[in-house]
Amino acid sequence: MLAMEPHTPHQQSLLKRSTSIWRRFSKRERPAPAPAPGPAPPAPVLSNDPRTTHKLQKRVTGTPMHKNIITTHMQRVDAPAPKRRAEATVVAATRTLSSDMQTSPFPNSSRIRTVVWNVFLTPEQVFSLVMGFRAHQMDDKWFIYSEGPDNSGKLKVHFHRSWTGTKIAELFVLIDLKGLGAGKIVGIKWNGTEQTNAMNEEEAKYMISTTCAWVLGVNIEKGMV
Repeated sequence: MLAMEPHTPHQQSLLKRSTSIWRRFSKRERPAPAPAPGPAPPAPVLSNDPRTTHKLQKRVTGTPMHKNIITTHMQRVDAPAPKRRAEATVVAATRTLSSDMQTSPFPNSSRIRTVVWNVFLTPEQVFSLVMGFRAHQMDDKWFIYSEGPDNSGKLKVHFHRSWTGTKIAELFVLIDLKGLGAGKIVGIKWNGTEQTNAMNEEEAKYMISTTCAWVLGVNIEKGMV
């Protein structure tokens, strides 16, 4: 039987240190306690799981249409009439002369006719007819000049197309030189040839009336008698 030698103090300290080290390792290697039995936690849902389904919903982009619409009443809306060019309000600064434009006289034809026309004119209207009109743009279409008045107050007003110089009509005006300068239209002469598509008396009076209102500011339609 072998005799045991007592440990020296240095050996005893190493022994204690080794046992403490083993205790540390034993604690690390010791298995973790098993969890208490119970329901398993739910598995997380992954967005990439093919079993997961998504329903697509149509987005409403406008006001839904209602079916079975019943009309209870109807309202009529009249479109506004086309605007008419405002009547001229400015009289020419200088009198229009026959030499201001190259024109042609009435053609030698039996379709050049003259009839009586009785229309009263105010002094302002007479003055506008005396001064005449020169076209400033293509839409004006007219060249108007006058001759007279003579000593008896007779005045002739000539109407020509500004594009071609063709003579369309001529007004015979009688002015009261002794009074305030009022007057009246006593007759009209017009071109009824193929140049005006055989214009008749009614058409000639209407054309001259609208032309006077359009470019001279002379409204003679209400003065017809």
